[in-house]
Amino acid sequence: MGWKSTHAEPAAPRRYLGLELSGAKNPKTALSALEYYPREKKIFLLDVYDRVVPLGHETSDNALLGLIGELRVGVSRMGVNVPLSLPPCFLCTPRICKKPAECSSVDSKWMRDYVKRTARAAQAKGIRSLPITPYTQRPIELFVRYSILPKIPENLRFEIDETLGGNRAPLTARMHFLKRALEDFQLVEVWPKLSVSLFADPLKLSKRVLQNYRQLESGVDARTEILEHISERQGVFIYDRDLKKLSASLAAFDSFICAYTALLVDLGLCQKSPAGFPKKSGWIAIPNSAGLGLRAEGPRSGEVLA
Repeated sequence: MGWKSTHAEPAAPRRYLGLELSGAKNPKTALSALEYYPREKKIFLLDVYDRVVPLGHETSDNALLGLIGELRVGVSRMGVNVPLSLPPCFLCTPRICKKPAECSSVDSKWMRDYVKRTARAAQAKGIRSLPITPYTQRPIELFVRYSILPKIPENLRFEIDETLGGNRAPLTARMHFLKRALEDFQLVEVWPKLSVSLFADPLKLSKRVLQNYRQLESGVDARTEILEHISERQGVFIYDRDLKKLSASLAAFDSFICAYTALLVDLGLCQKSPAGFPKKSGWIAIPNSAGLGLRAEGPRSGEVLA
């Protein structure tokens, strides 16, 4: 297969879930489930739910938690597309933070020092330097902005949604509510846009595909091509009916990327946080593109599996 795990491989199959969370009143939440067989080094897409919606008087939260509960047997890790931690100043106290620019919390101090060290070099590579707002941002967002994005080709870069910015704040709140019922799950935060950007080179994805795959309708063909590349080069076996679901829905596609990236975390194929990074502030799954590349032996996408 295209990656070599750095961990000991047990024989029992392991399950990985991927959650693309939308607002509670939005029917676009999607969930994917992958099954990994360590001994055979094979991965199967077990199922994909492109619209998690409540029935009758059920709430959308209960519907989602019920579905996760049905899939929980054998789950090793679940990748989610929304923040799992909060900005350092959100729960700050006046005793620690009398002046934001002089806040003595470990996280805030790291953010200020890190931007001073890295922003100038990032600007030379086309990354704009932005004000630090530790009440909406976390350290990880600054790390990705100033250390990861400069290494990504310009056509693959994207705007980072801050944890408590306008787009992410409602989803962050919902995820923190749901976390109370998911305490026995190993959760990992995944940014699907970042994962796909880092898959681009080893999977030989074309510029056309990468420019179009985020489009809701016109991106169907591009998403299909990405999934076929992952299937053929990485040995992820996907039935035709599920390939169509993943391609037709951007939310379902992102849920698959979350599940697949969660698997890469378990295989030791994602980056570790750098020395000095405040780990408790929240880290995300950042795939090592060098760990991708070769395909596994086995049926291709769409083949019927016995």
